[in-house]
Amino acid sequence: MSRLQHKRGRKSNYARSLNNPYWEKVARNVRLRDGHKCRICGARYPLEVHHKRYKVNGVSIVGKELEYLDCLVTLCASCHEKVHKGIIRI
Repeated sequence: MSRLQHKRGRKSNYARSLNNPYWEKVARNVRLRDGHKCRICGARYPLEVHHKRYKVNGVSIVGKELEYLDCLVTLCASCHEKVHKGIIRI
C-alpha cells in the first residue's frame, strides 16, 4: 500500500474493492439470507455487510466470499460501528 492511501479523504484499497459487481452480489446474498435487517438490533436501514472473519483455516476468503457466506453478517451502520469499536461482539 502506498502512503497516499492512508491520507484522510482517500479510500483504501479495501474500500475501493467494495464497489464492484462481485461484492454487490455477495452483499445482496448476505442481506437476503438475513432478511434485509440487522442481525443485532433488527434495523432495516442503513444496512452494511460485515466480515466476521477474513480467514478460514489460515487462508484468506477475500475474493471468495460467495463460498463463505457464513463468515459475513448484515448489520446496520450503528451496530457495525459498535462492532468495530469493540462495544458489541458477534
